[in-house]
Amino acid sequence: MNPVIEIGITAEEIEKRRLRVQKAKRFETPDRIPVIPAIAHRFLVPKTGIRFKDYYSDPETMLRAQLLSQKWLMENIRTDAHSITGAWVGAWTDFQNTFEAGSLGCEIHFFDDDIPWVGEGWIKTDSDLRKLEKMDFIHSGINAKQLLYREAMIAVAEKYPVRFLGGEIFYPGMNPNLTHTSDGPFGIAGDLMGQVEAFEAVIERPDFLRELLHIIIDKMIEYLDHCWKVEKLPVPKDFAWTDDLAMSLSAEQYRDVVLTEELRLRNHFDGYLSMHMCGKTDHLLKIFADELRINEYQGFGYQVDLDLVSEVMGGRVVLVGNVDPMLIYSGTPEEIRQATRTVIEKLGPKRGLIIQDGSNISPGTPLENINAMMEAAELYGRYE
Repeated sequence: MNPVIEIGITAEEIEKRRLRVQKAKRFETPDRIPVIPAIAHRFLVPKTGIRFKDYYSDPETMLRAQLLSQKWLMENIRTDAHSITGAWVGAWTDFQNTFEAGSLGCEIHFFDDDIPWVGEGWIKTDSDLRKLEKMDFIHSGINAKQLLYREAMIAVAEKYPVRFLGGEIFYPGMNPNLTHTSDGPFGIAGDLMGQVEAFEAVIERPDFLRELLHIIIDKMIEYLDHCWKVEKLPVPKDFAWTDDLAMSLSAEQYRDVVLTEELRLRNHFDGYLSMHMCGKTDHLLKIFADELRINEYQGFGYQVDLDLVSEVMGGRVVLVGNVDPMLIYSGTPEEIRQATRTVIEKLGPKRGLIIQDGSNISPGTPLENINAMMEAAELYGRYE
């Protein structure tokens, strides 16, 4: 038998975390407010001693690095995270935010010591739109690579048994996730056109941009349906997506150009809907709550006004955020505890709060600063 990757957290503790988070998401009253720092692979993979060059060039290395990354996270970060498998966690064909643009004609750049980045956009003309329409989004580019990596991970899954203390052995590689999320229609359009060009199109070529967004969502829905079939994902269909680039649009522009396609994507799913957007999104909060009807606003930007988000979403949308990640990176533990306390005091009374950064912990952030969020939750986030 292959050596078991033992994660030094008890199975009983994992279950307590799961129930705590579940209660928060149901607007019930957990023993305290949960804390789940957003720590991604740019932070984690270097902790395993594996270079990104090797991580992205070999699926078995990717799987091994993910599992070792989650072991490191669980054993070093004070978190209510309770799973090490799934998209953006582990046993996952991880090409970060490049898989959509990288399957729709954009070049993807891989580096020795960093995550991949999207190259220049290419959509300029109507003939480019026709070319885009004909592309096989599922079986080309990065998505073709995802399918190959998934099969390769399954083939070596038995080499990587995992166990929490006192728990059963399981094999995360047996059913690895494809990246069944989305960067959102406007974000993908920014990759395909170029971000400056996409913003210019909002004003100068809105009909062209709307057609591009429509094609993008057609492709996304086809691909996501394929993910559900291949991975045998549960129904009702839960879905998490983002559209960070759209943060810079006014509410009127967002509603006029983007919202129709966001709704097509959102309405394709009938389960728990989680949306992420970085930055100051005060002007879009009512659209997200009332028109997109999201269930969760995940990792929302630290710039968002806490009183406003409480007024618009409190008690009806699960709020996951929003301590300033730059403060977490460079502040003191006491400053972070106080910032976390402010989030708790503003958003905690209506329930449905999970503490997180807003959004994404930077590599090099001191562990004591990350863990200060949990210290604050234990001090100030207990419901009486």
